[in-house]
Amino acid sequence: MKQSRLPIWTLANALGLGVSFVAILQMTMLVEYGLDFEKYWEFIPPDQSVRAYAARLVSSLLGGAIFGAAQVLFLRSRSVRVGSWILATTVGFALILAVEWPLMAVGIWGRIPGPIEPISITVGGGSFAGIMQYLALRKQGIVASRWLALWIGGLVASLVPAALVFISLEEAGLSISWPVETFLSGFIVAGVAALISGRALLASISPLQSR
Repeated sequence: MKQSRLPIWTLANALGLGVSFVAILQMTMLVEYGLDFEKYWEFIPPDQSVRAYAARLVSSLLGGAIFGAAQVLFLRSRSVRVGSWILATTVGFALILAVEWPLMAVGIWGRIPGPIEPISITVGGGSFAGIMQYLALRKQGIVASRWLALWIGGLVASLVPAALVFISLEEAGLSISWPVETFLSGFIVAGVAALISGRALLASISPLQSR
């Protein structure tokens, strides 16, 4: 796999997490509110019901599966196992619940000032997914420790351009819907992280790909 494919890898990640983030919130609303569409895309902090916890579990698994599938469509090769990659991403995204569920239990989740929730889902979920992907690659004999470090660092660094974009939109007086804002959050975060770390991943995979 050539490093010249970095732009495609970056786009696959950006679109994947953008769609994934929207799907996460949409599935959460579907499980929590059912067909009560008036509550969809309104800011309603979750309660401590079993349904609320189930909503976060199902939505996290769905989001991870979508993101992993978007990535593996690009990585499709005999050196990367499709099933293992998607499973690792799905499980990794769900691990963010170890942080979210306790905050839900004490009634804090959804009530923290600032964009803590979207950051935890995109940056936190993306980091856990990256760790699980790294372990999956390691089982296949692919060492991608440099990529993992750059990927997590890229996720954190992406918060700066993401903030600048939304600040610019606000200063320009442009109003965007919550679904669009959600998509842009995931798109920018994953796009920046993939751009920063992509070459390291492609370099790790390329030797096996050429065999």
